[in-house]
Amino acid sequence: MKNILLLLLFYAASSFAATYYCDAQAVSSGDGSINNPYKSIAAGMSVLSSGDTLFIRGDQAGNGRIYNEKISVSSSAASGKDNAPIVVSAYLGEIVRLMPSARSSIYANYWEFKDFILDMGAHADDAIRVYGDHNTFRNLEVTNGQRDGFDMSDASYNLIENCTIHYFNRNDQYDAHGIIMDGGVGNTFRGNVIYDCKGDCIQLYKSKVNSETLIEDNDLYTTFGGGSENAIDMKGTQSCTIRNNKMHGFRNAEDSDGVALKINKNSDNVLIEYNEIYDSNGGFRISGGETQNIRFRYNVVHDIYLDGSPDKYGYGVQFDGVSDITLSSNTFAHIPGPLFWIASRGATNITMENNIFYDSNSFKGSTADFNGNVQIDYNGWYQTKQSISGAHDVVGDNPRFVDEGAYDFKLTESSSAINAGNPAAGTDFPGQRIDLGAFEFQGTPTGIQNEIKSASGFYLAPNYPNPFNPATSIHFYMQQAGFVKLNVFDITGRRIATLINALRVPGAHRVAFHPNAAASGIYFYNLTVYSQDKGRIIFQKSRQMTFLK
Repeated sequence: MKNILLLLLFYAASSFAATYYCDAQAVSSGDGSINNPYKSIAAGMSVLSSGDTLFIRGDQAGNGRIYNEKISVSSSAASGKDNAPIVVSAYLGEIVRLMPSARSSIYANYWEFKDFILDMGAHADDAIRVYGDHNTFRNLEVTNGQRDGFDMSDASYNLIENCTIHYFNRNDQYDAHGIIMDGGVGNTFRGNVIYDCKGDCIQLYKSKVNSETLIEDNDLYTTFGGGSENAIDMKGTQSCTIRNNKMHGFRNAEDSDGVALKINKNSDNVLIEYNEIYDSNGGFRISGGETQNIRFRYNVVHDIYLDGSPDKYGYGVQFDGVSDITLSSNTFAHIPGPLFWIASRGATNITMENNIFYDSNSFKGSTADFNGNVQIDYNGWYQTKQSISGAHDVVGDNPRFVDEGAYDFKLTESSSAINAGNPAAGTDFPGQRIDLGAFEFQGTPTGIQNEIKSASGFYLAPNYPNPFNPATSIHFYMQQAGFVKLNVFDITGRRIATLINALRVPGAHRVAFHPNAAASGIYFYNLTVYSQDKGRIIFQKSRQMTFLK
């Protein structure tokens, strides 16, 4: 009886949720109905309460219907509720472009903004400042500003997902970031494409504590070279996870050391896993004071760019005054500078096992600056100019990857890295012993290169693992740039998730799917690639997967 009563109360509450419309082309402001919409976004937002939706009318083609408005939600504005947010969205299938003269600001809680373009028109201001909690920003394009894309301060449990954040530059000595956060708990940045920012794509600032941040499934890069800083710069961050991101294109310059991922200034308890870093002057830089408890696993750092002195640039990992560091089951390949840059402050308490190091230069600095409990064993050293010998290492000329030229660093069946890892890792592996490197050998490769050729340069791979719980990875390859939509549908054809809705560059891509509250069963994921102007479909394919709770 109690459950029935709660259900009735839920439906009663939801019946009061309302839908409103606004249209900049309306002759005058109406009552917010679809046939008599408000003329401005602000008028529509002023009437919203928990569970309500405001649809912004747009155009179905071109650059979108223009609204010279900012999004402003004050601390006195209504807040939504858990499972009943206040939603502001472009109308389904229509293009909306906001072009404000000042930044948008969000102080209230449980709001959701989605499916429109926020174009700052080169104004010297942040695009969005977030002060509230439990807000969602999904499928937005945020662009063309001279400050930061998202500036977050003491904001917690916010989600920025499947957004394209790009071209944030400025004409003075200061930085412009894609996302900058100073203080907050439990924020998530997932599935975004962030590129061409003068500063970092994502910076977690240090004046206030950022904790329990999740950064996953993002594509972070620059075409500015040394005109950008880093993909991710973490300062004083606690209990953060950086998972399954792609980071590339960063270069050394006067204001940038060209490293993809920096962890520094008293950061603690950080997990870095399943990331891919390439085409940058450095892979990981771990430094500063009390930075400690940093774990790297299942990452691939490859084809690092040598720009300048080979004893300083093009490096894999820099250690500088850090402690309790673990590098396990990573793949480092084609490192033309120092494989390890060991600064004079070095590292205290370091574990390094089950990694592959291939085609790398000598170290900079000395392993004598590794102090405390040093455990370095069960690694593969292939064509490395310098190594750290362990009693159970594998040494050879070639780890025999599937196709390193196509950035496929999975192992082939003839690799000496198979079943060569530390037995203490357990037996829950295909060969009942862990392999070296970022990928476990799963059997004979399935001919991905032939499938790529047959699809004219595009390929959608089977998800792995499958069946899966709690998450699975979806991989695809693009021979040319295009606008990508990657959707997940249930067995009835209902769309339950949009994993990508953004421009993607050529190459291999990977995104994770977390079903969350979805039921067990069969699902389908569909990849559609359009030309860059979205004018035509150039590739489309679907595959089936099974979720088991």
